[in-house]
Amino acid sequence: MDWTFWVGGAAILALWIGTQWAFSNRRHSEQTRHRDPESADAMIDVDRGRSQSDVWRGL
Repeated sequence: MDWTFWVGGAAILALWIGTQWAFSNRRHSEQTRHRDPESADAMIDVDRGRSQSDVWRGL
């Protein structure tokens, strides 16, 4: 294995850690606003639905 394998692996690991950190911060901010996890998940689903409908509306 050459060095590109290790650089690629490190990049993938860094992206994974970054996304976990971002979602953890988002969940923490929702909890500090006194939302329970179920309603927070529901709001995320609503936001996804809105963005998906915007995409399909433009086609």
